[in-house]
Amino acid sequence: MNVRFIALLAAVVPFLGVHLSYLVAASTGTVDWCVPYWDSCTSISKTGRDPPASYIFRGTMLPSAVFIALYWVASGAWLKAVQQTAHGRVSPMNRWMVGLGVLACIGLVLYVSVLGEPGDVWRQQRRIGTVLFFSFTFLAQLLLVAQLVRLQDVLAEAQVYARLMFRLCLLLLFIGLLTVAFDAWDDAWYDTLEDAFEWVLTLLLQLNFLAGYFLWKRCAWSLEIAPEPR
Repeated sequence: MNVRFIALLAAVVPFLGVHLSYLVAASTGTVDWCVPYWDSCTSISKTGRDPPASYIFRGTMLPSAVFIALYWVASGAWLKAVQQTAHGRVSPMNRWMVGLGVLACIGLVLYVSVLGEPGDVWRQQRRIGTVLFFSFTFLAQLLLVAQLVRLQDVLAEAQVYARLMFRLCLLLLFIGLLTVAFDAWDDAWYDTLEDAFEWVLTLLLQLNFLAGYFLWKRCAWSLEIAPEPR
């Protein structure tokens, strides 16, 4: 079974969902017209908070959580098979990668399911969901790169994308640390930039999934579902 489309859906569906939600929200006056990546005029959350944009946001982001979870499960299955063939054992990083990736998707569901709901309880759930999704997705992506590098003797064709994914992770980490520094230096000024940083960080995560699609395509692997031998 060709599973490359899973990686493509994990990258493209959330990207299209967020931007389509923004266009609908801006056209109905819920948010301002701008380029949010540098104008910092609106948060991603605000684009999907009110109808009709909220219907698009939920209708794309909840399936995105499923696609991303499948991406991590499929990546884990692939790397497990390669590691068993090449080294006779599976790295513990593989299990951590899958576990953190799936937990990140649960965080995304927690966030999306209560977006727009008033009250401190739901606000706290959104905050927890956001932290889980961003932090655990980042860690899972790092663990994926680490495993690819350790398998460079048998996955030489994958190293160009492993390096690209690692650079995306480094850039994401640098920008994340930059936001912390800006917030500590001048929180009032940082508040005017926070939304733009959020858009950029989200884009970097999605680009990493897109790199995963080309990685899978380069390695030309397929998934076979079969019963365990007795």
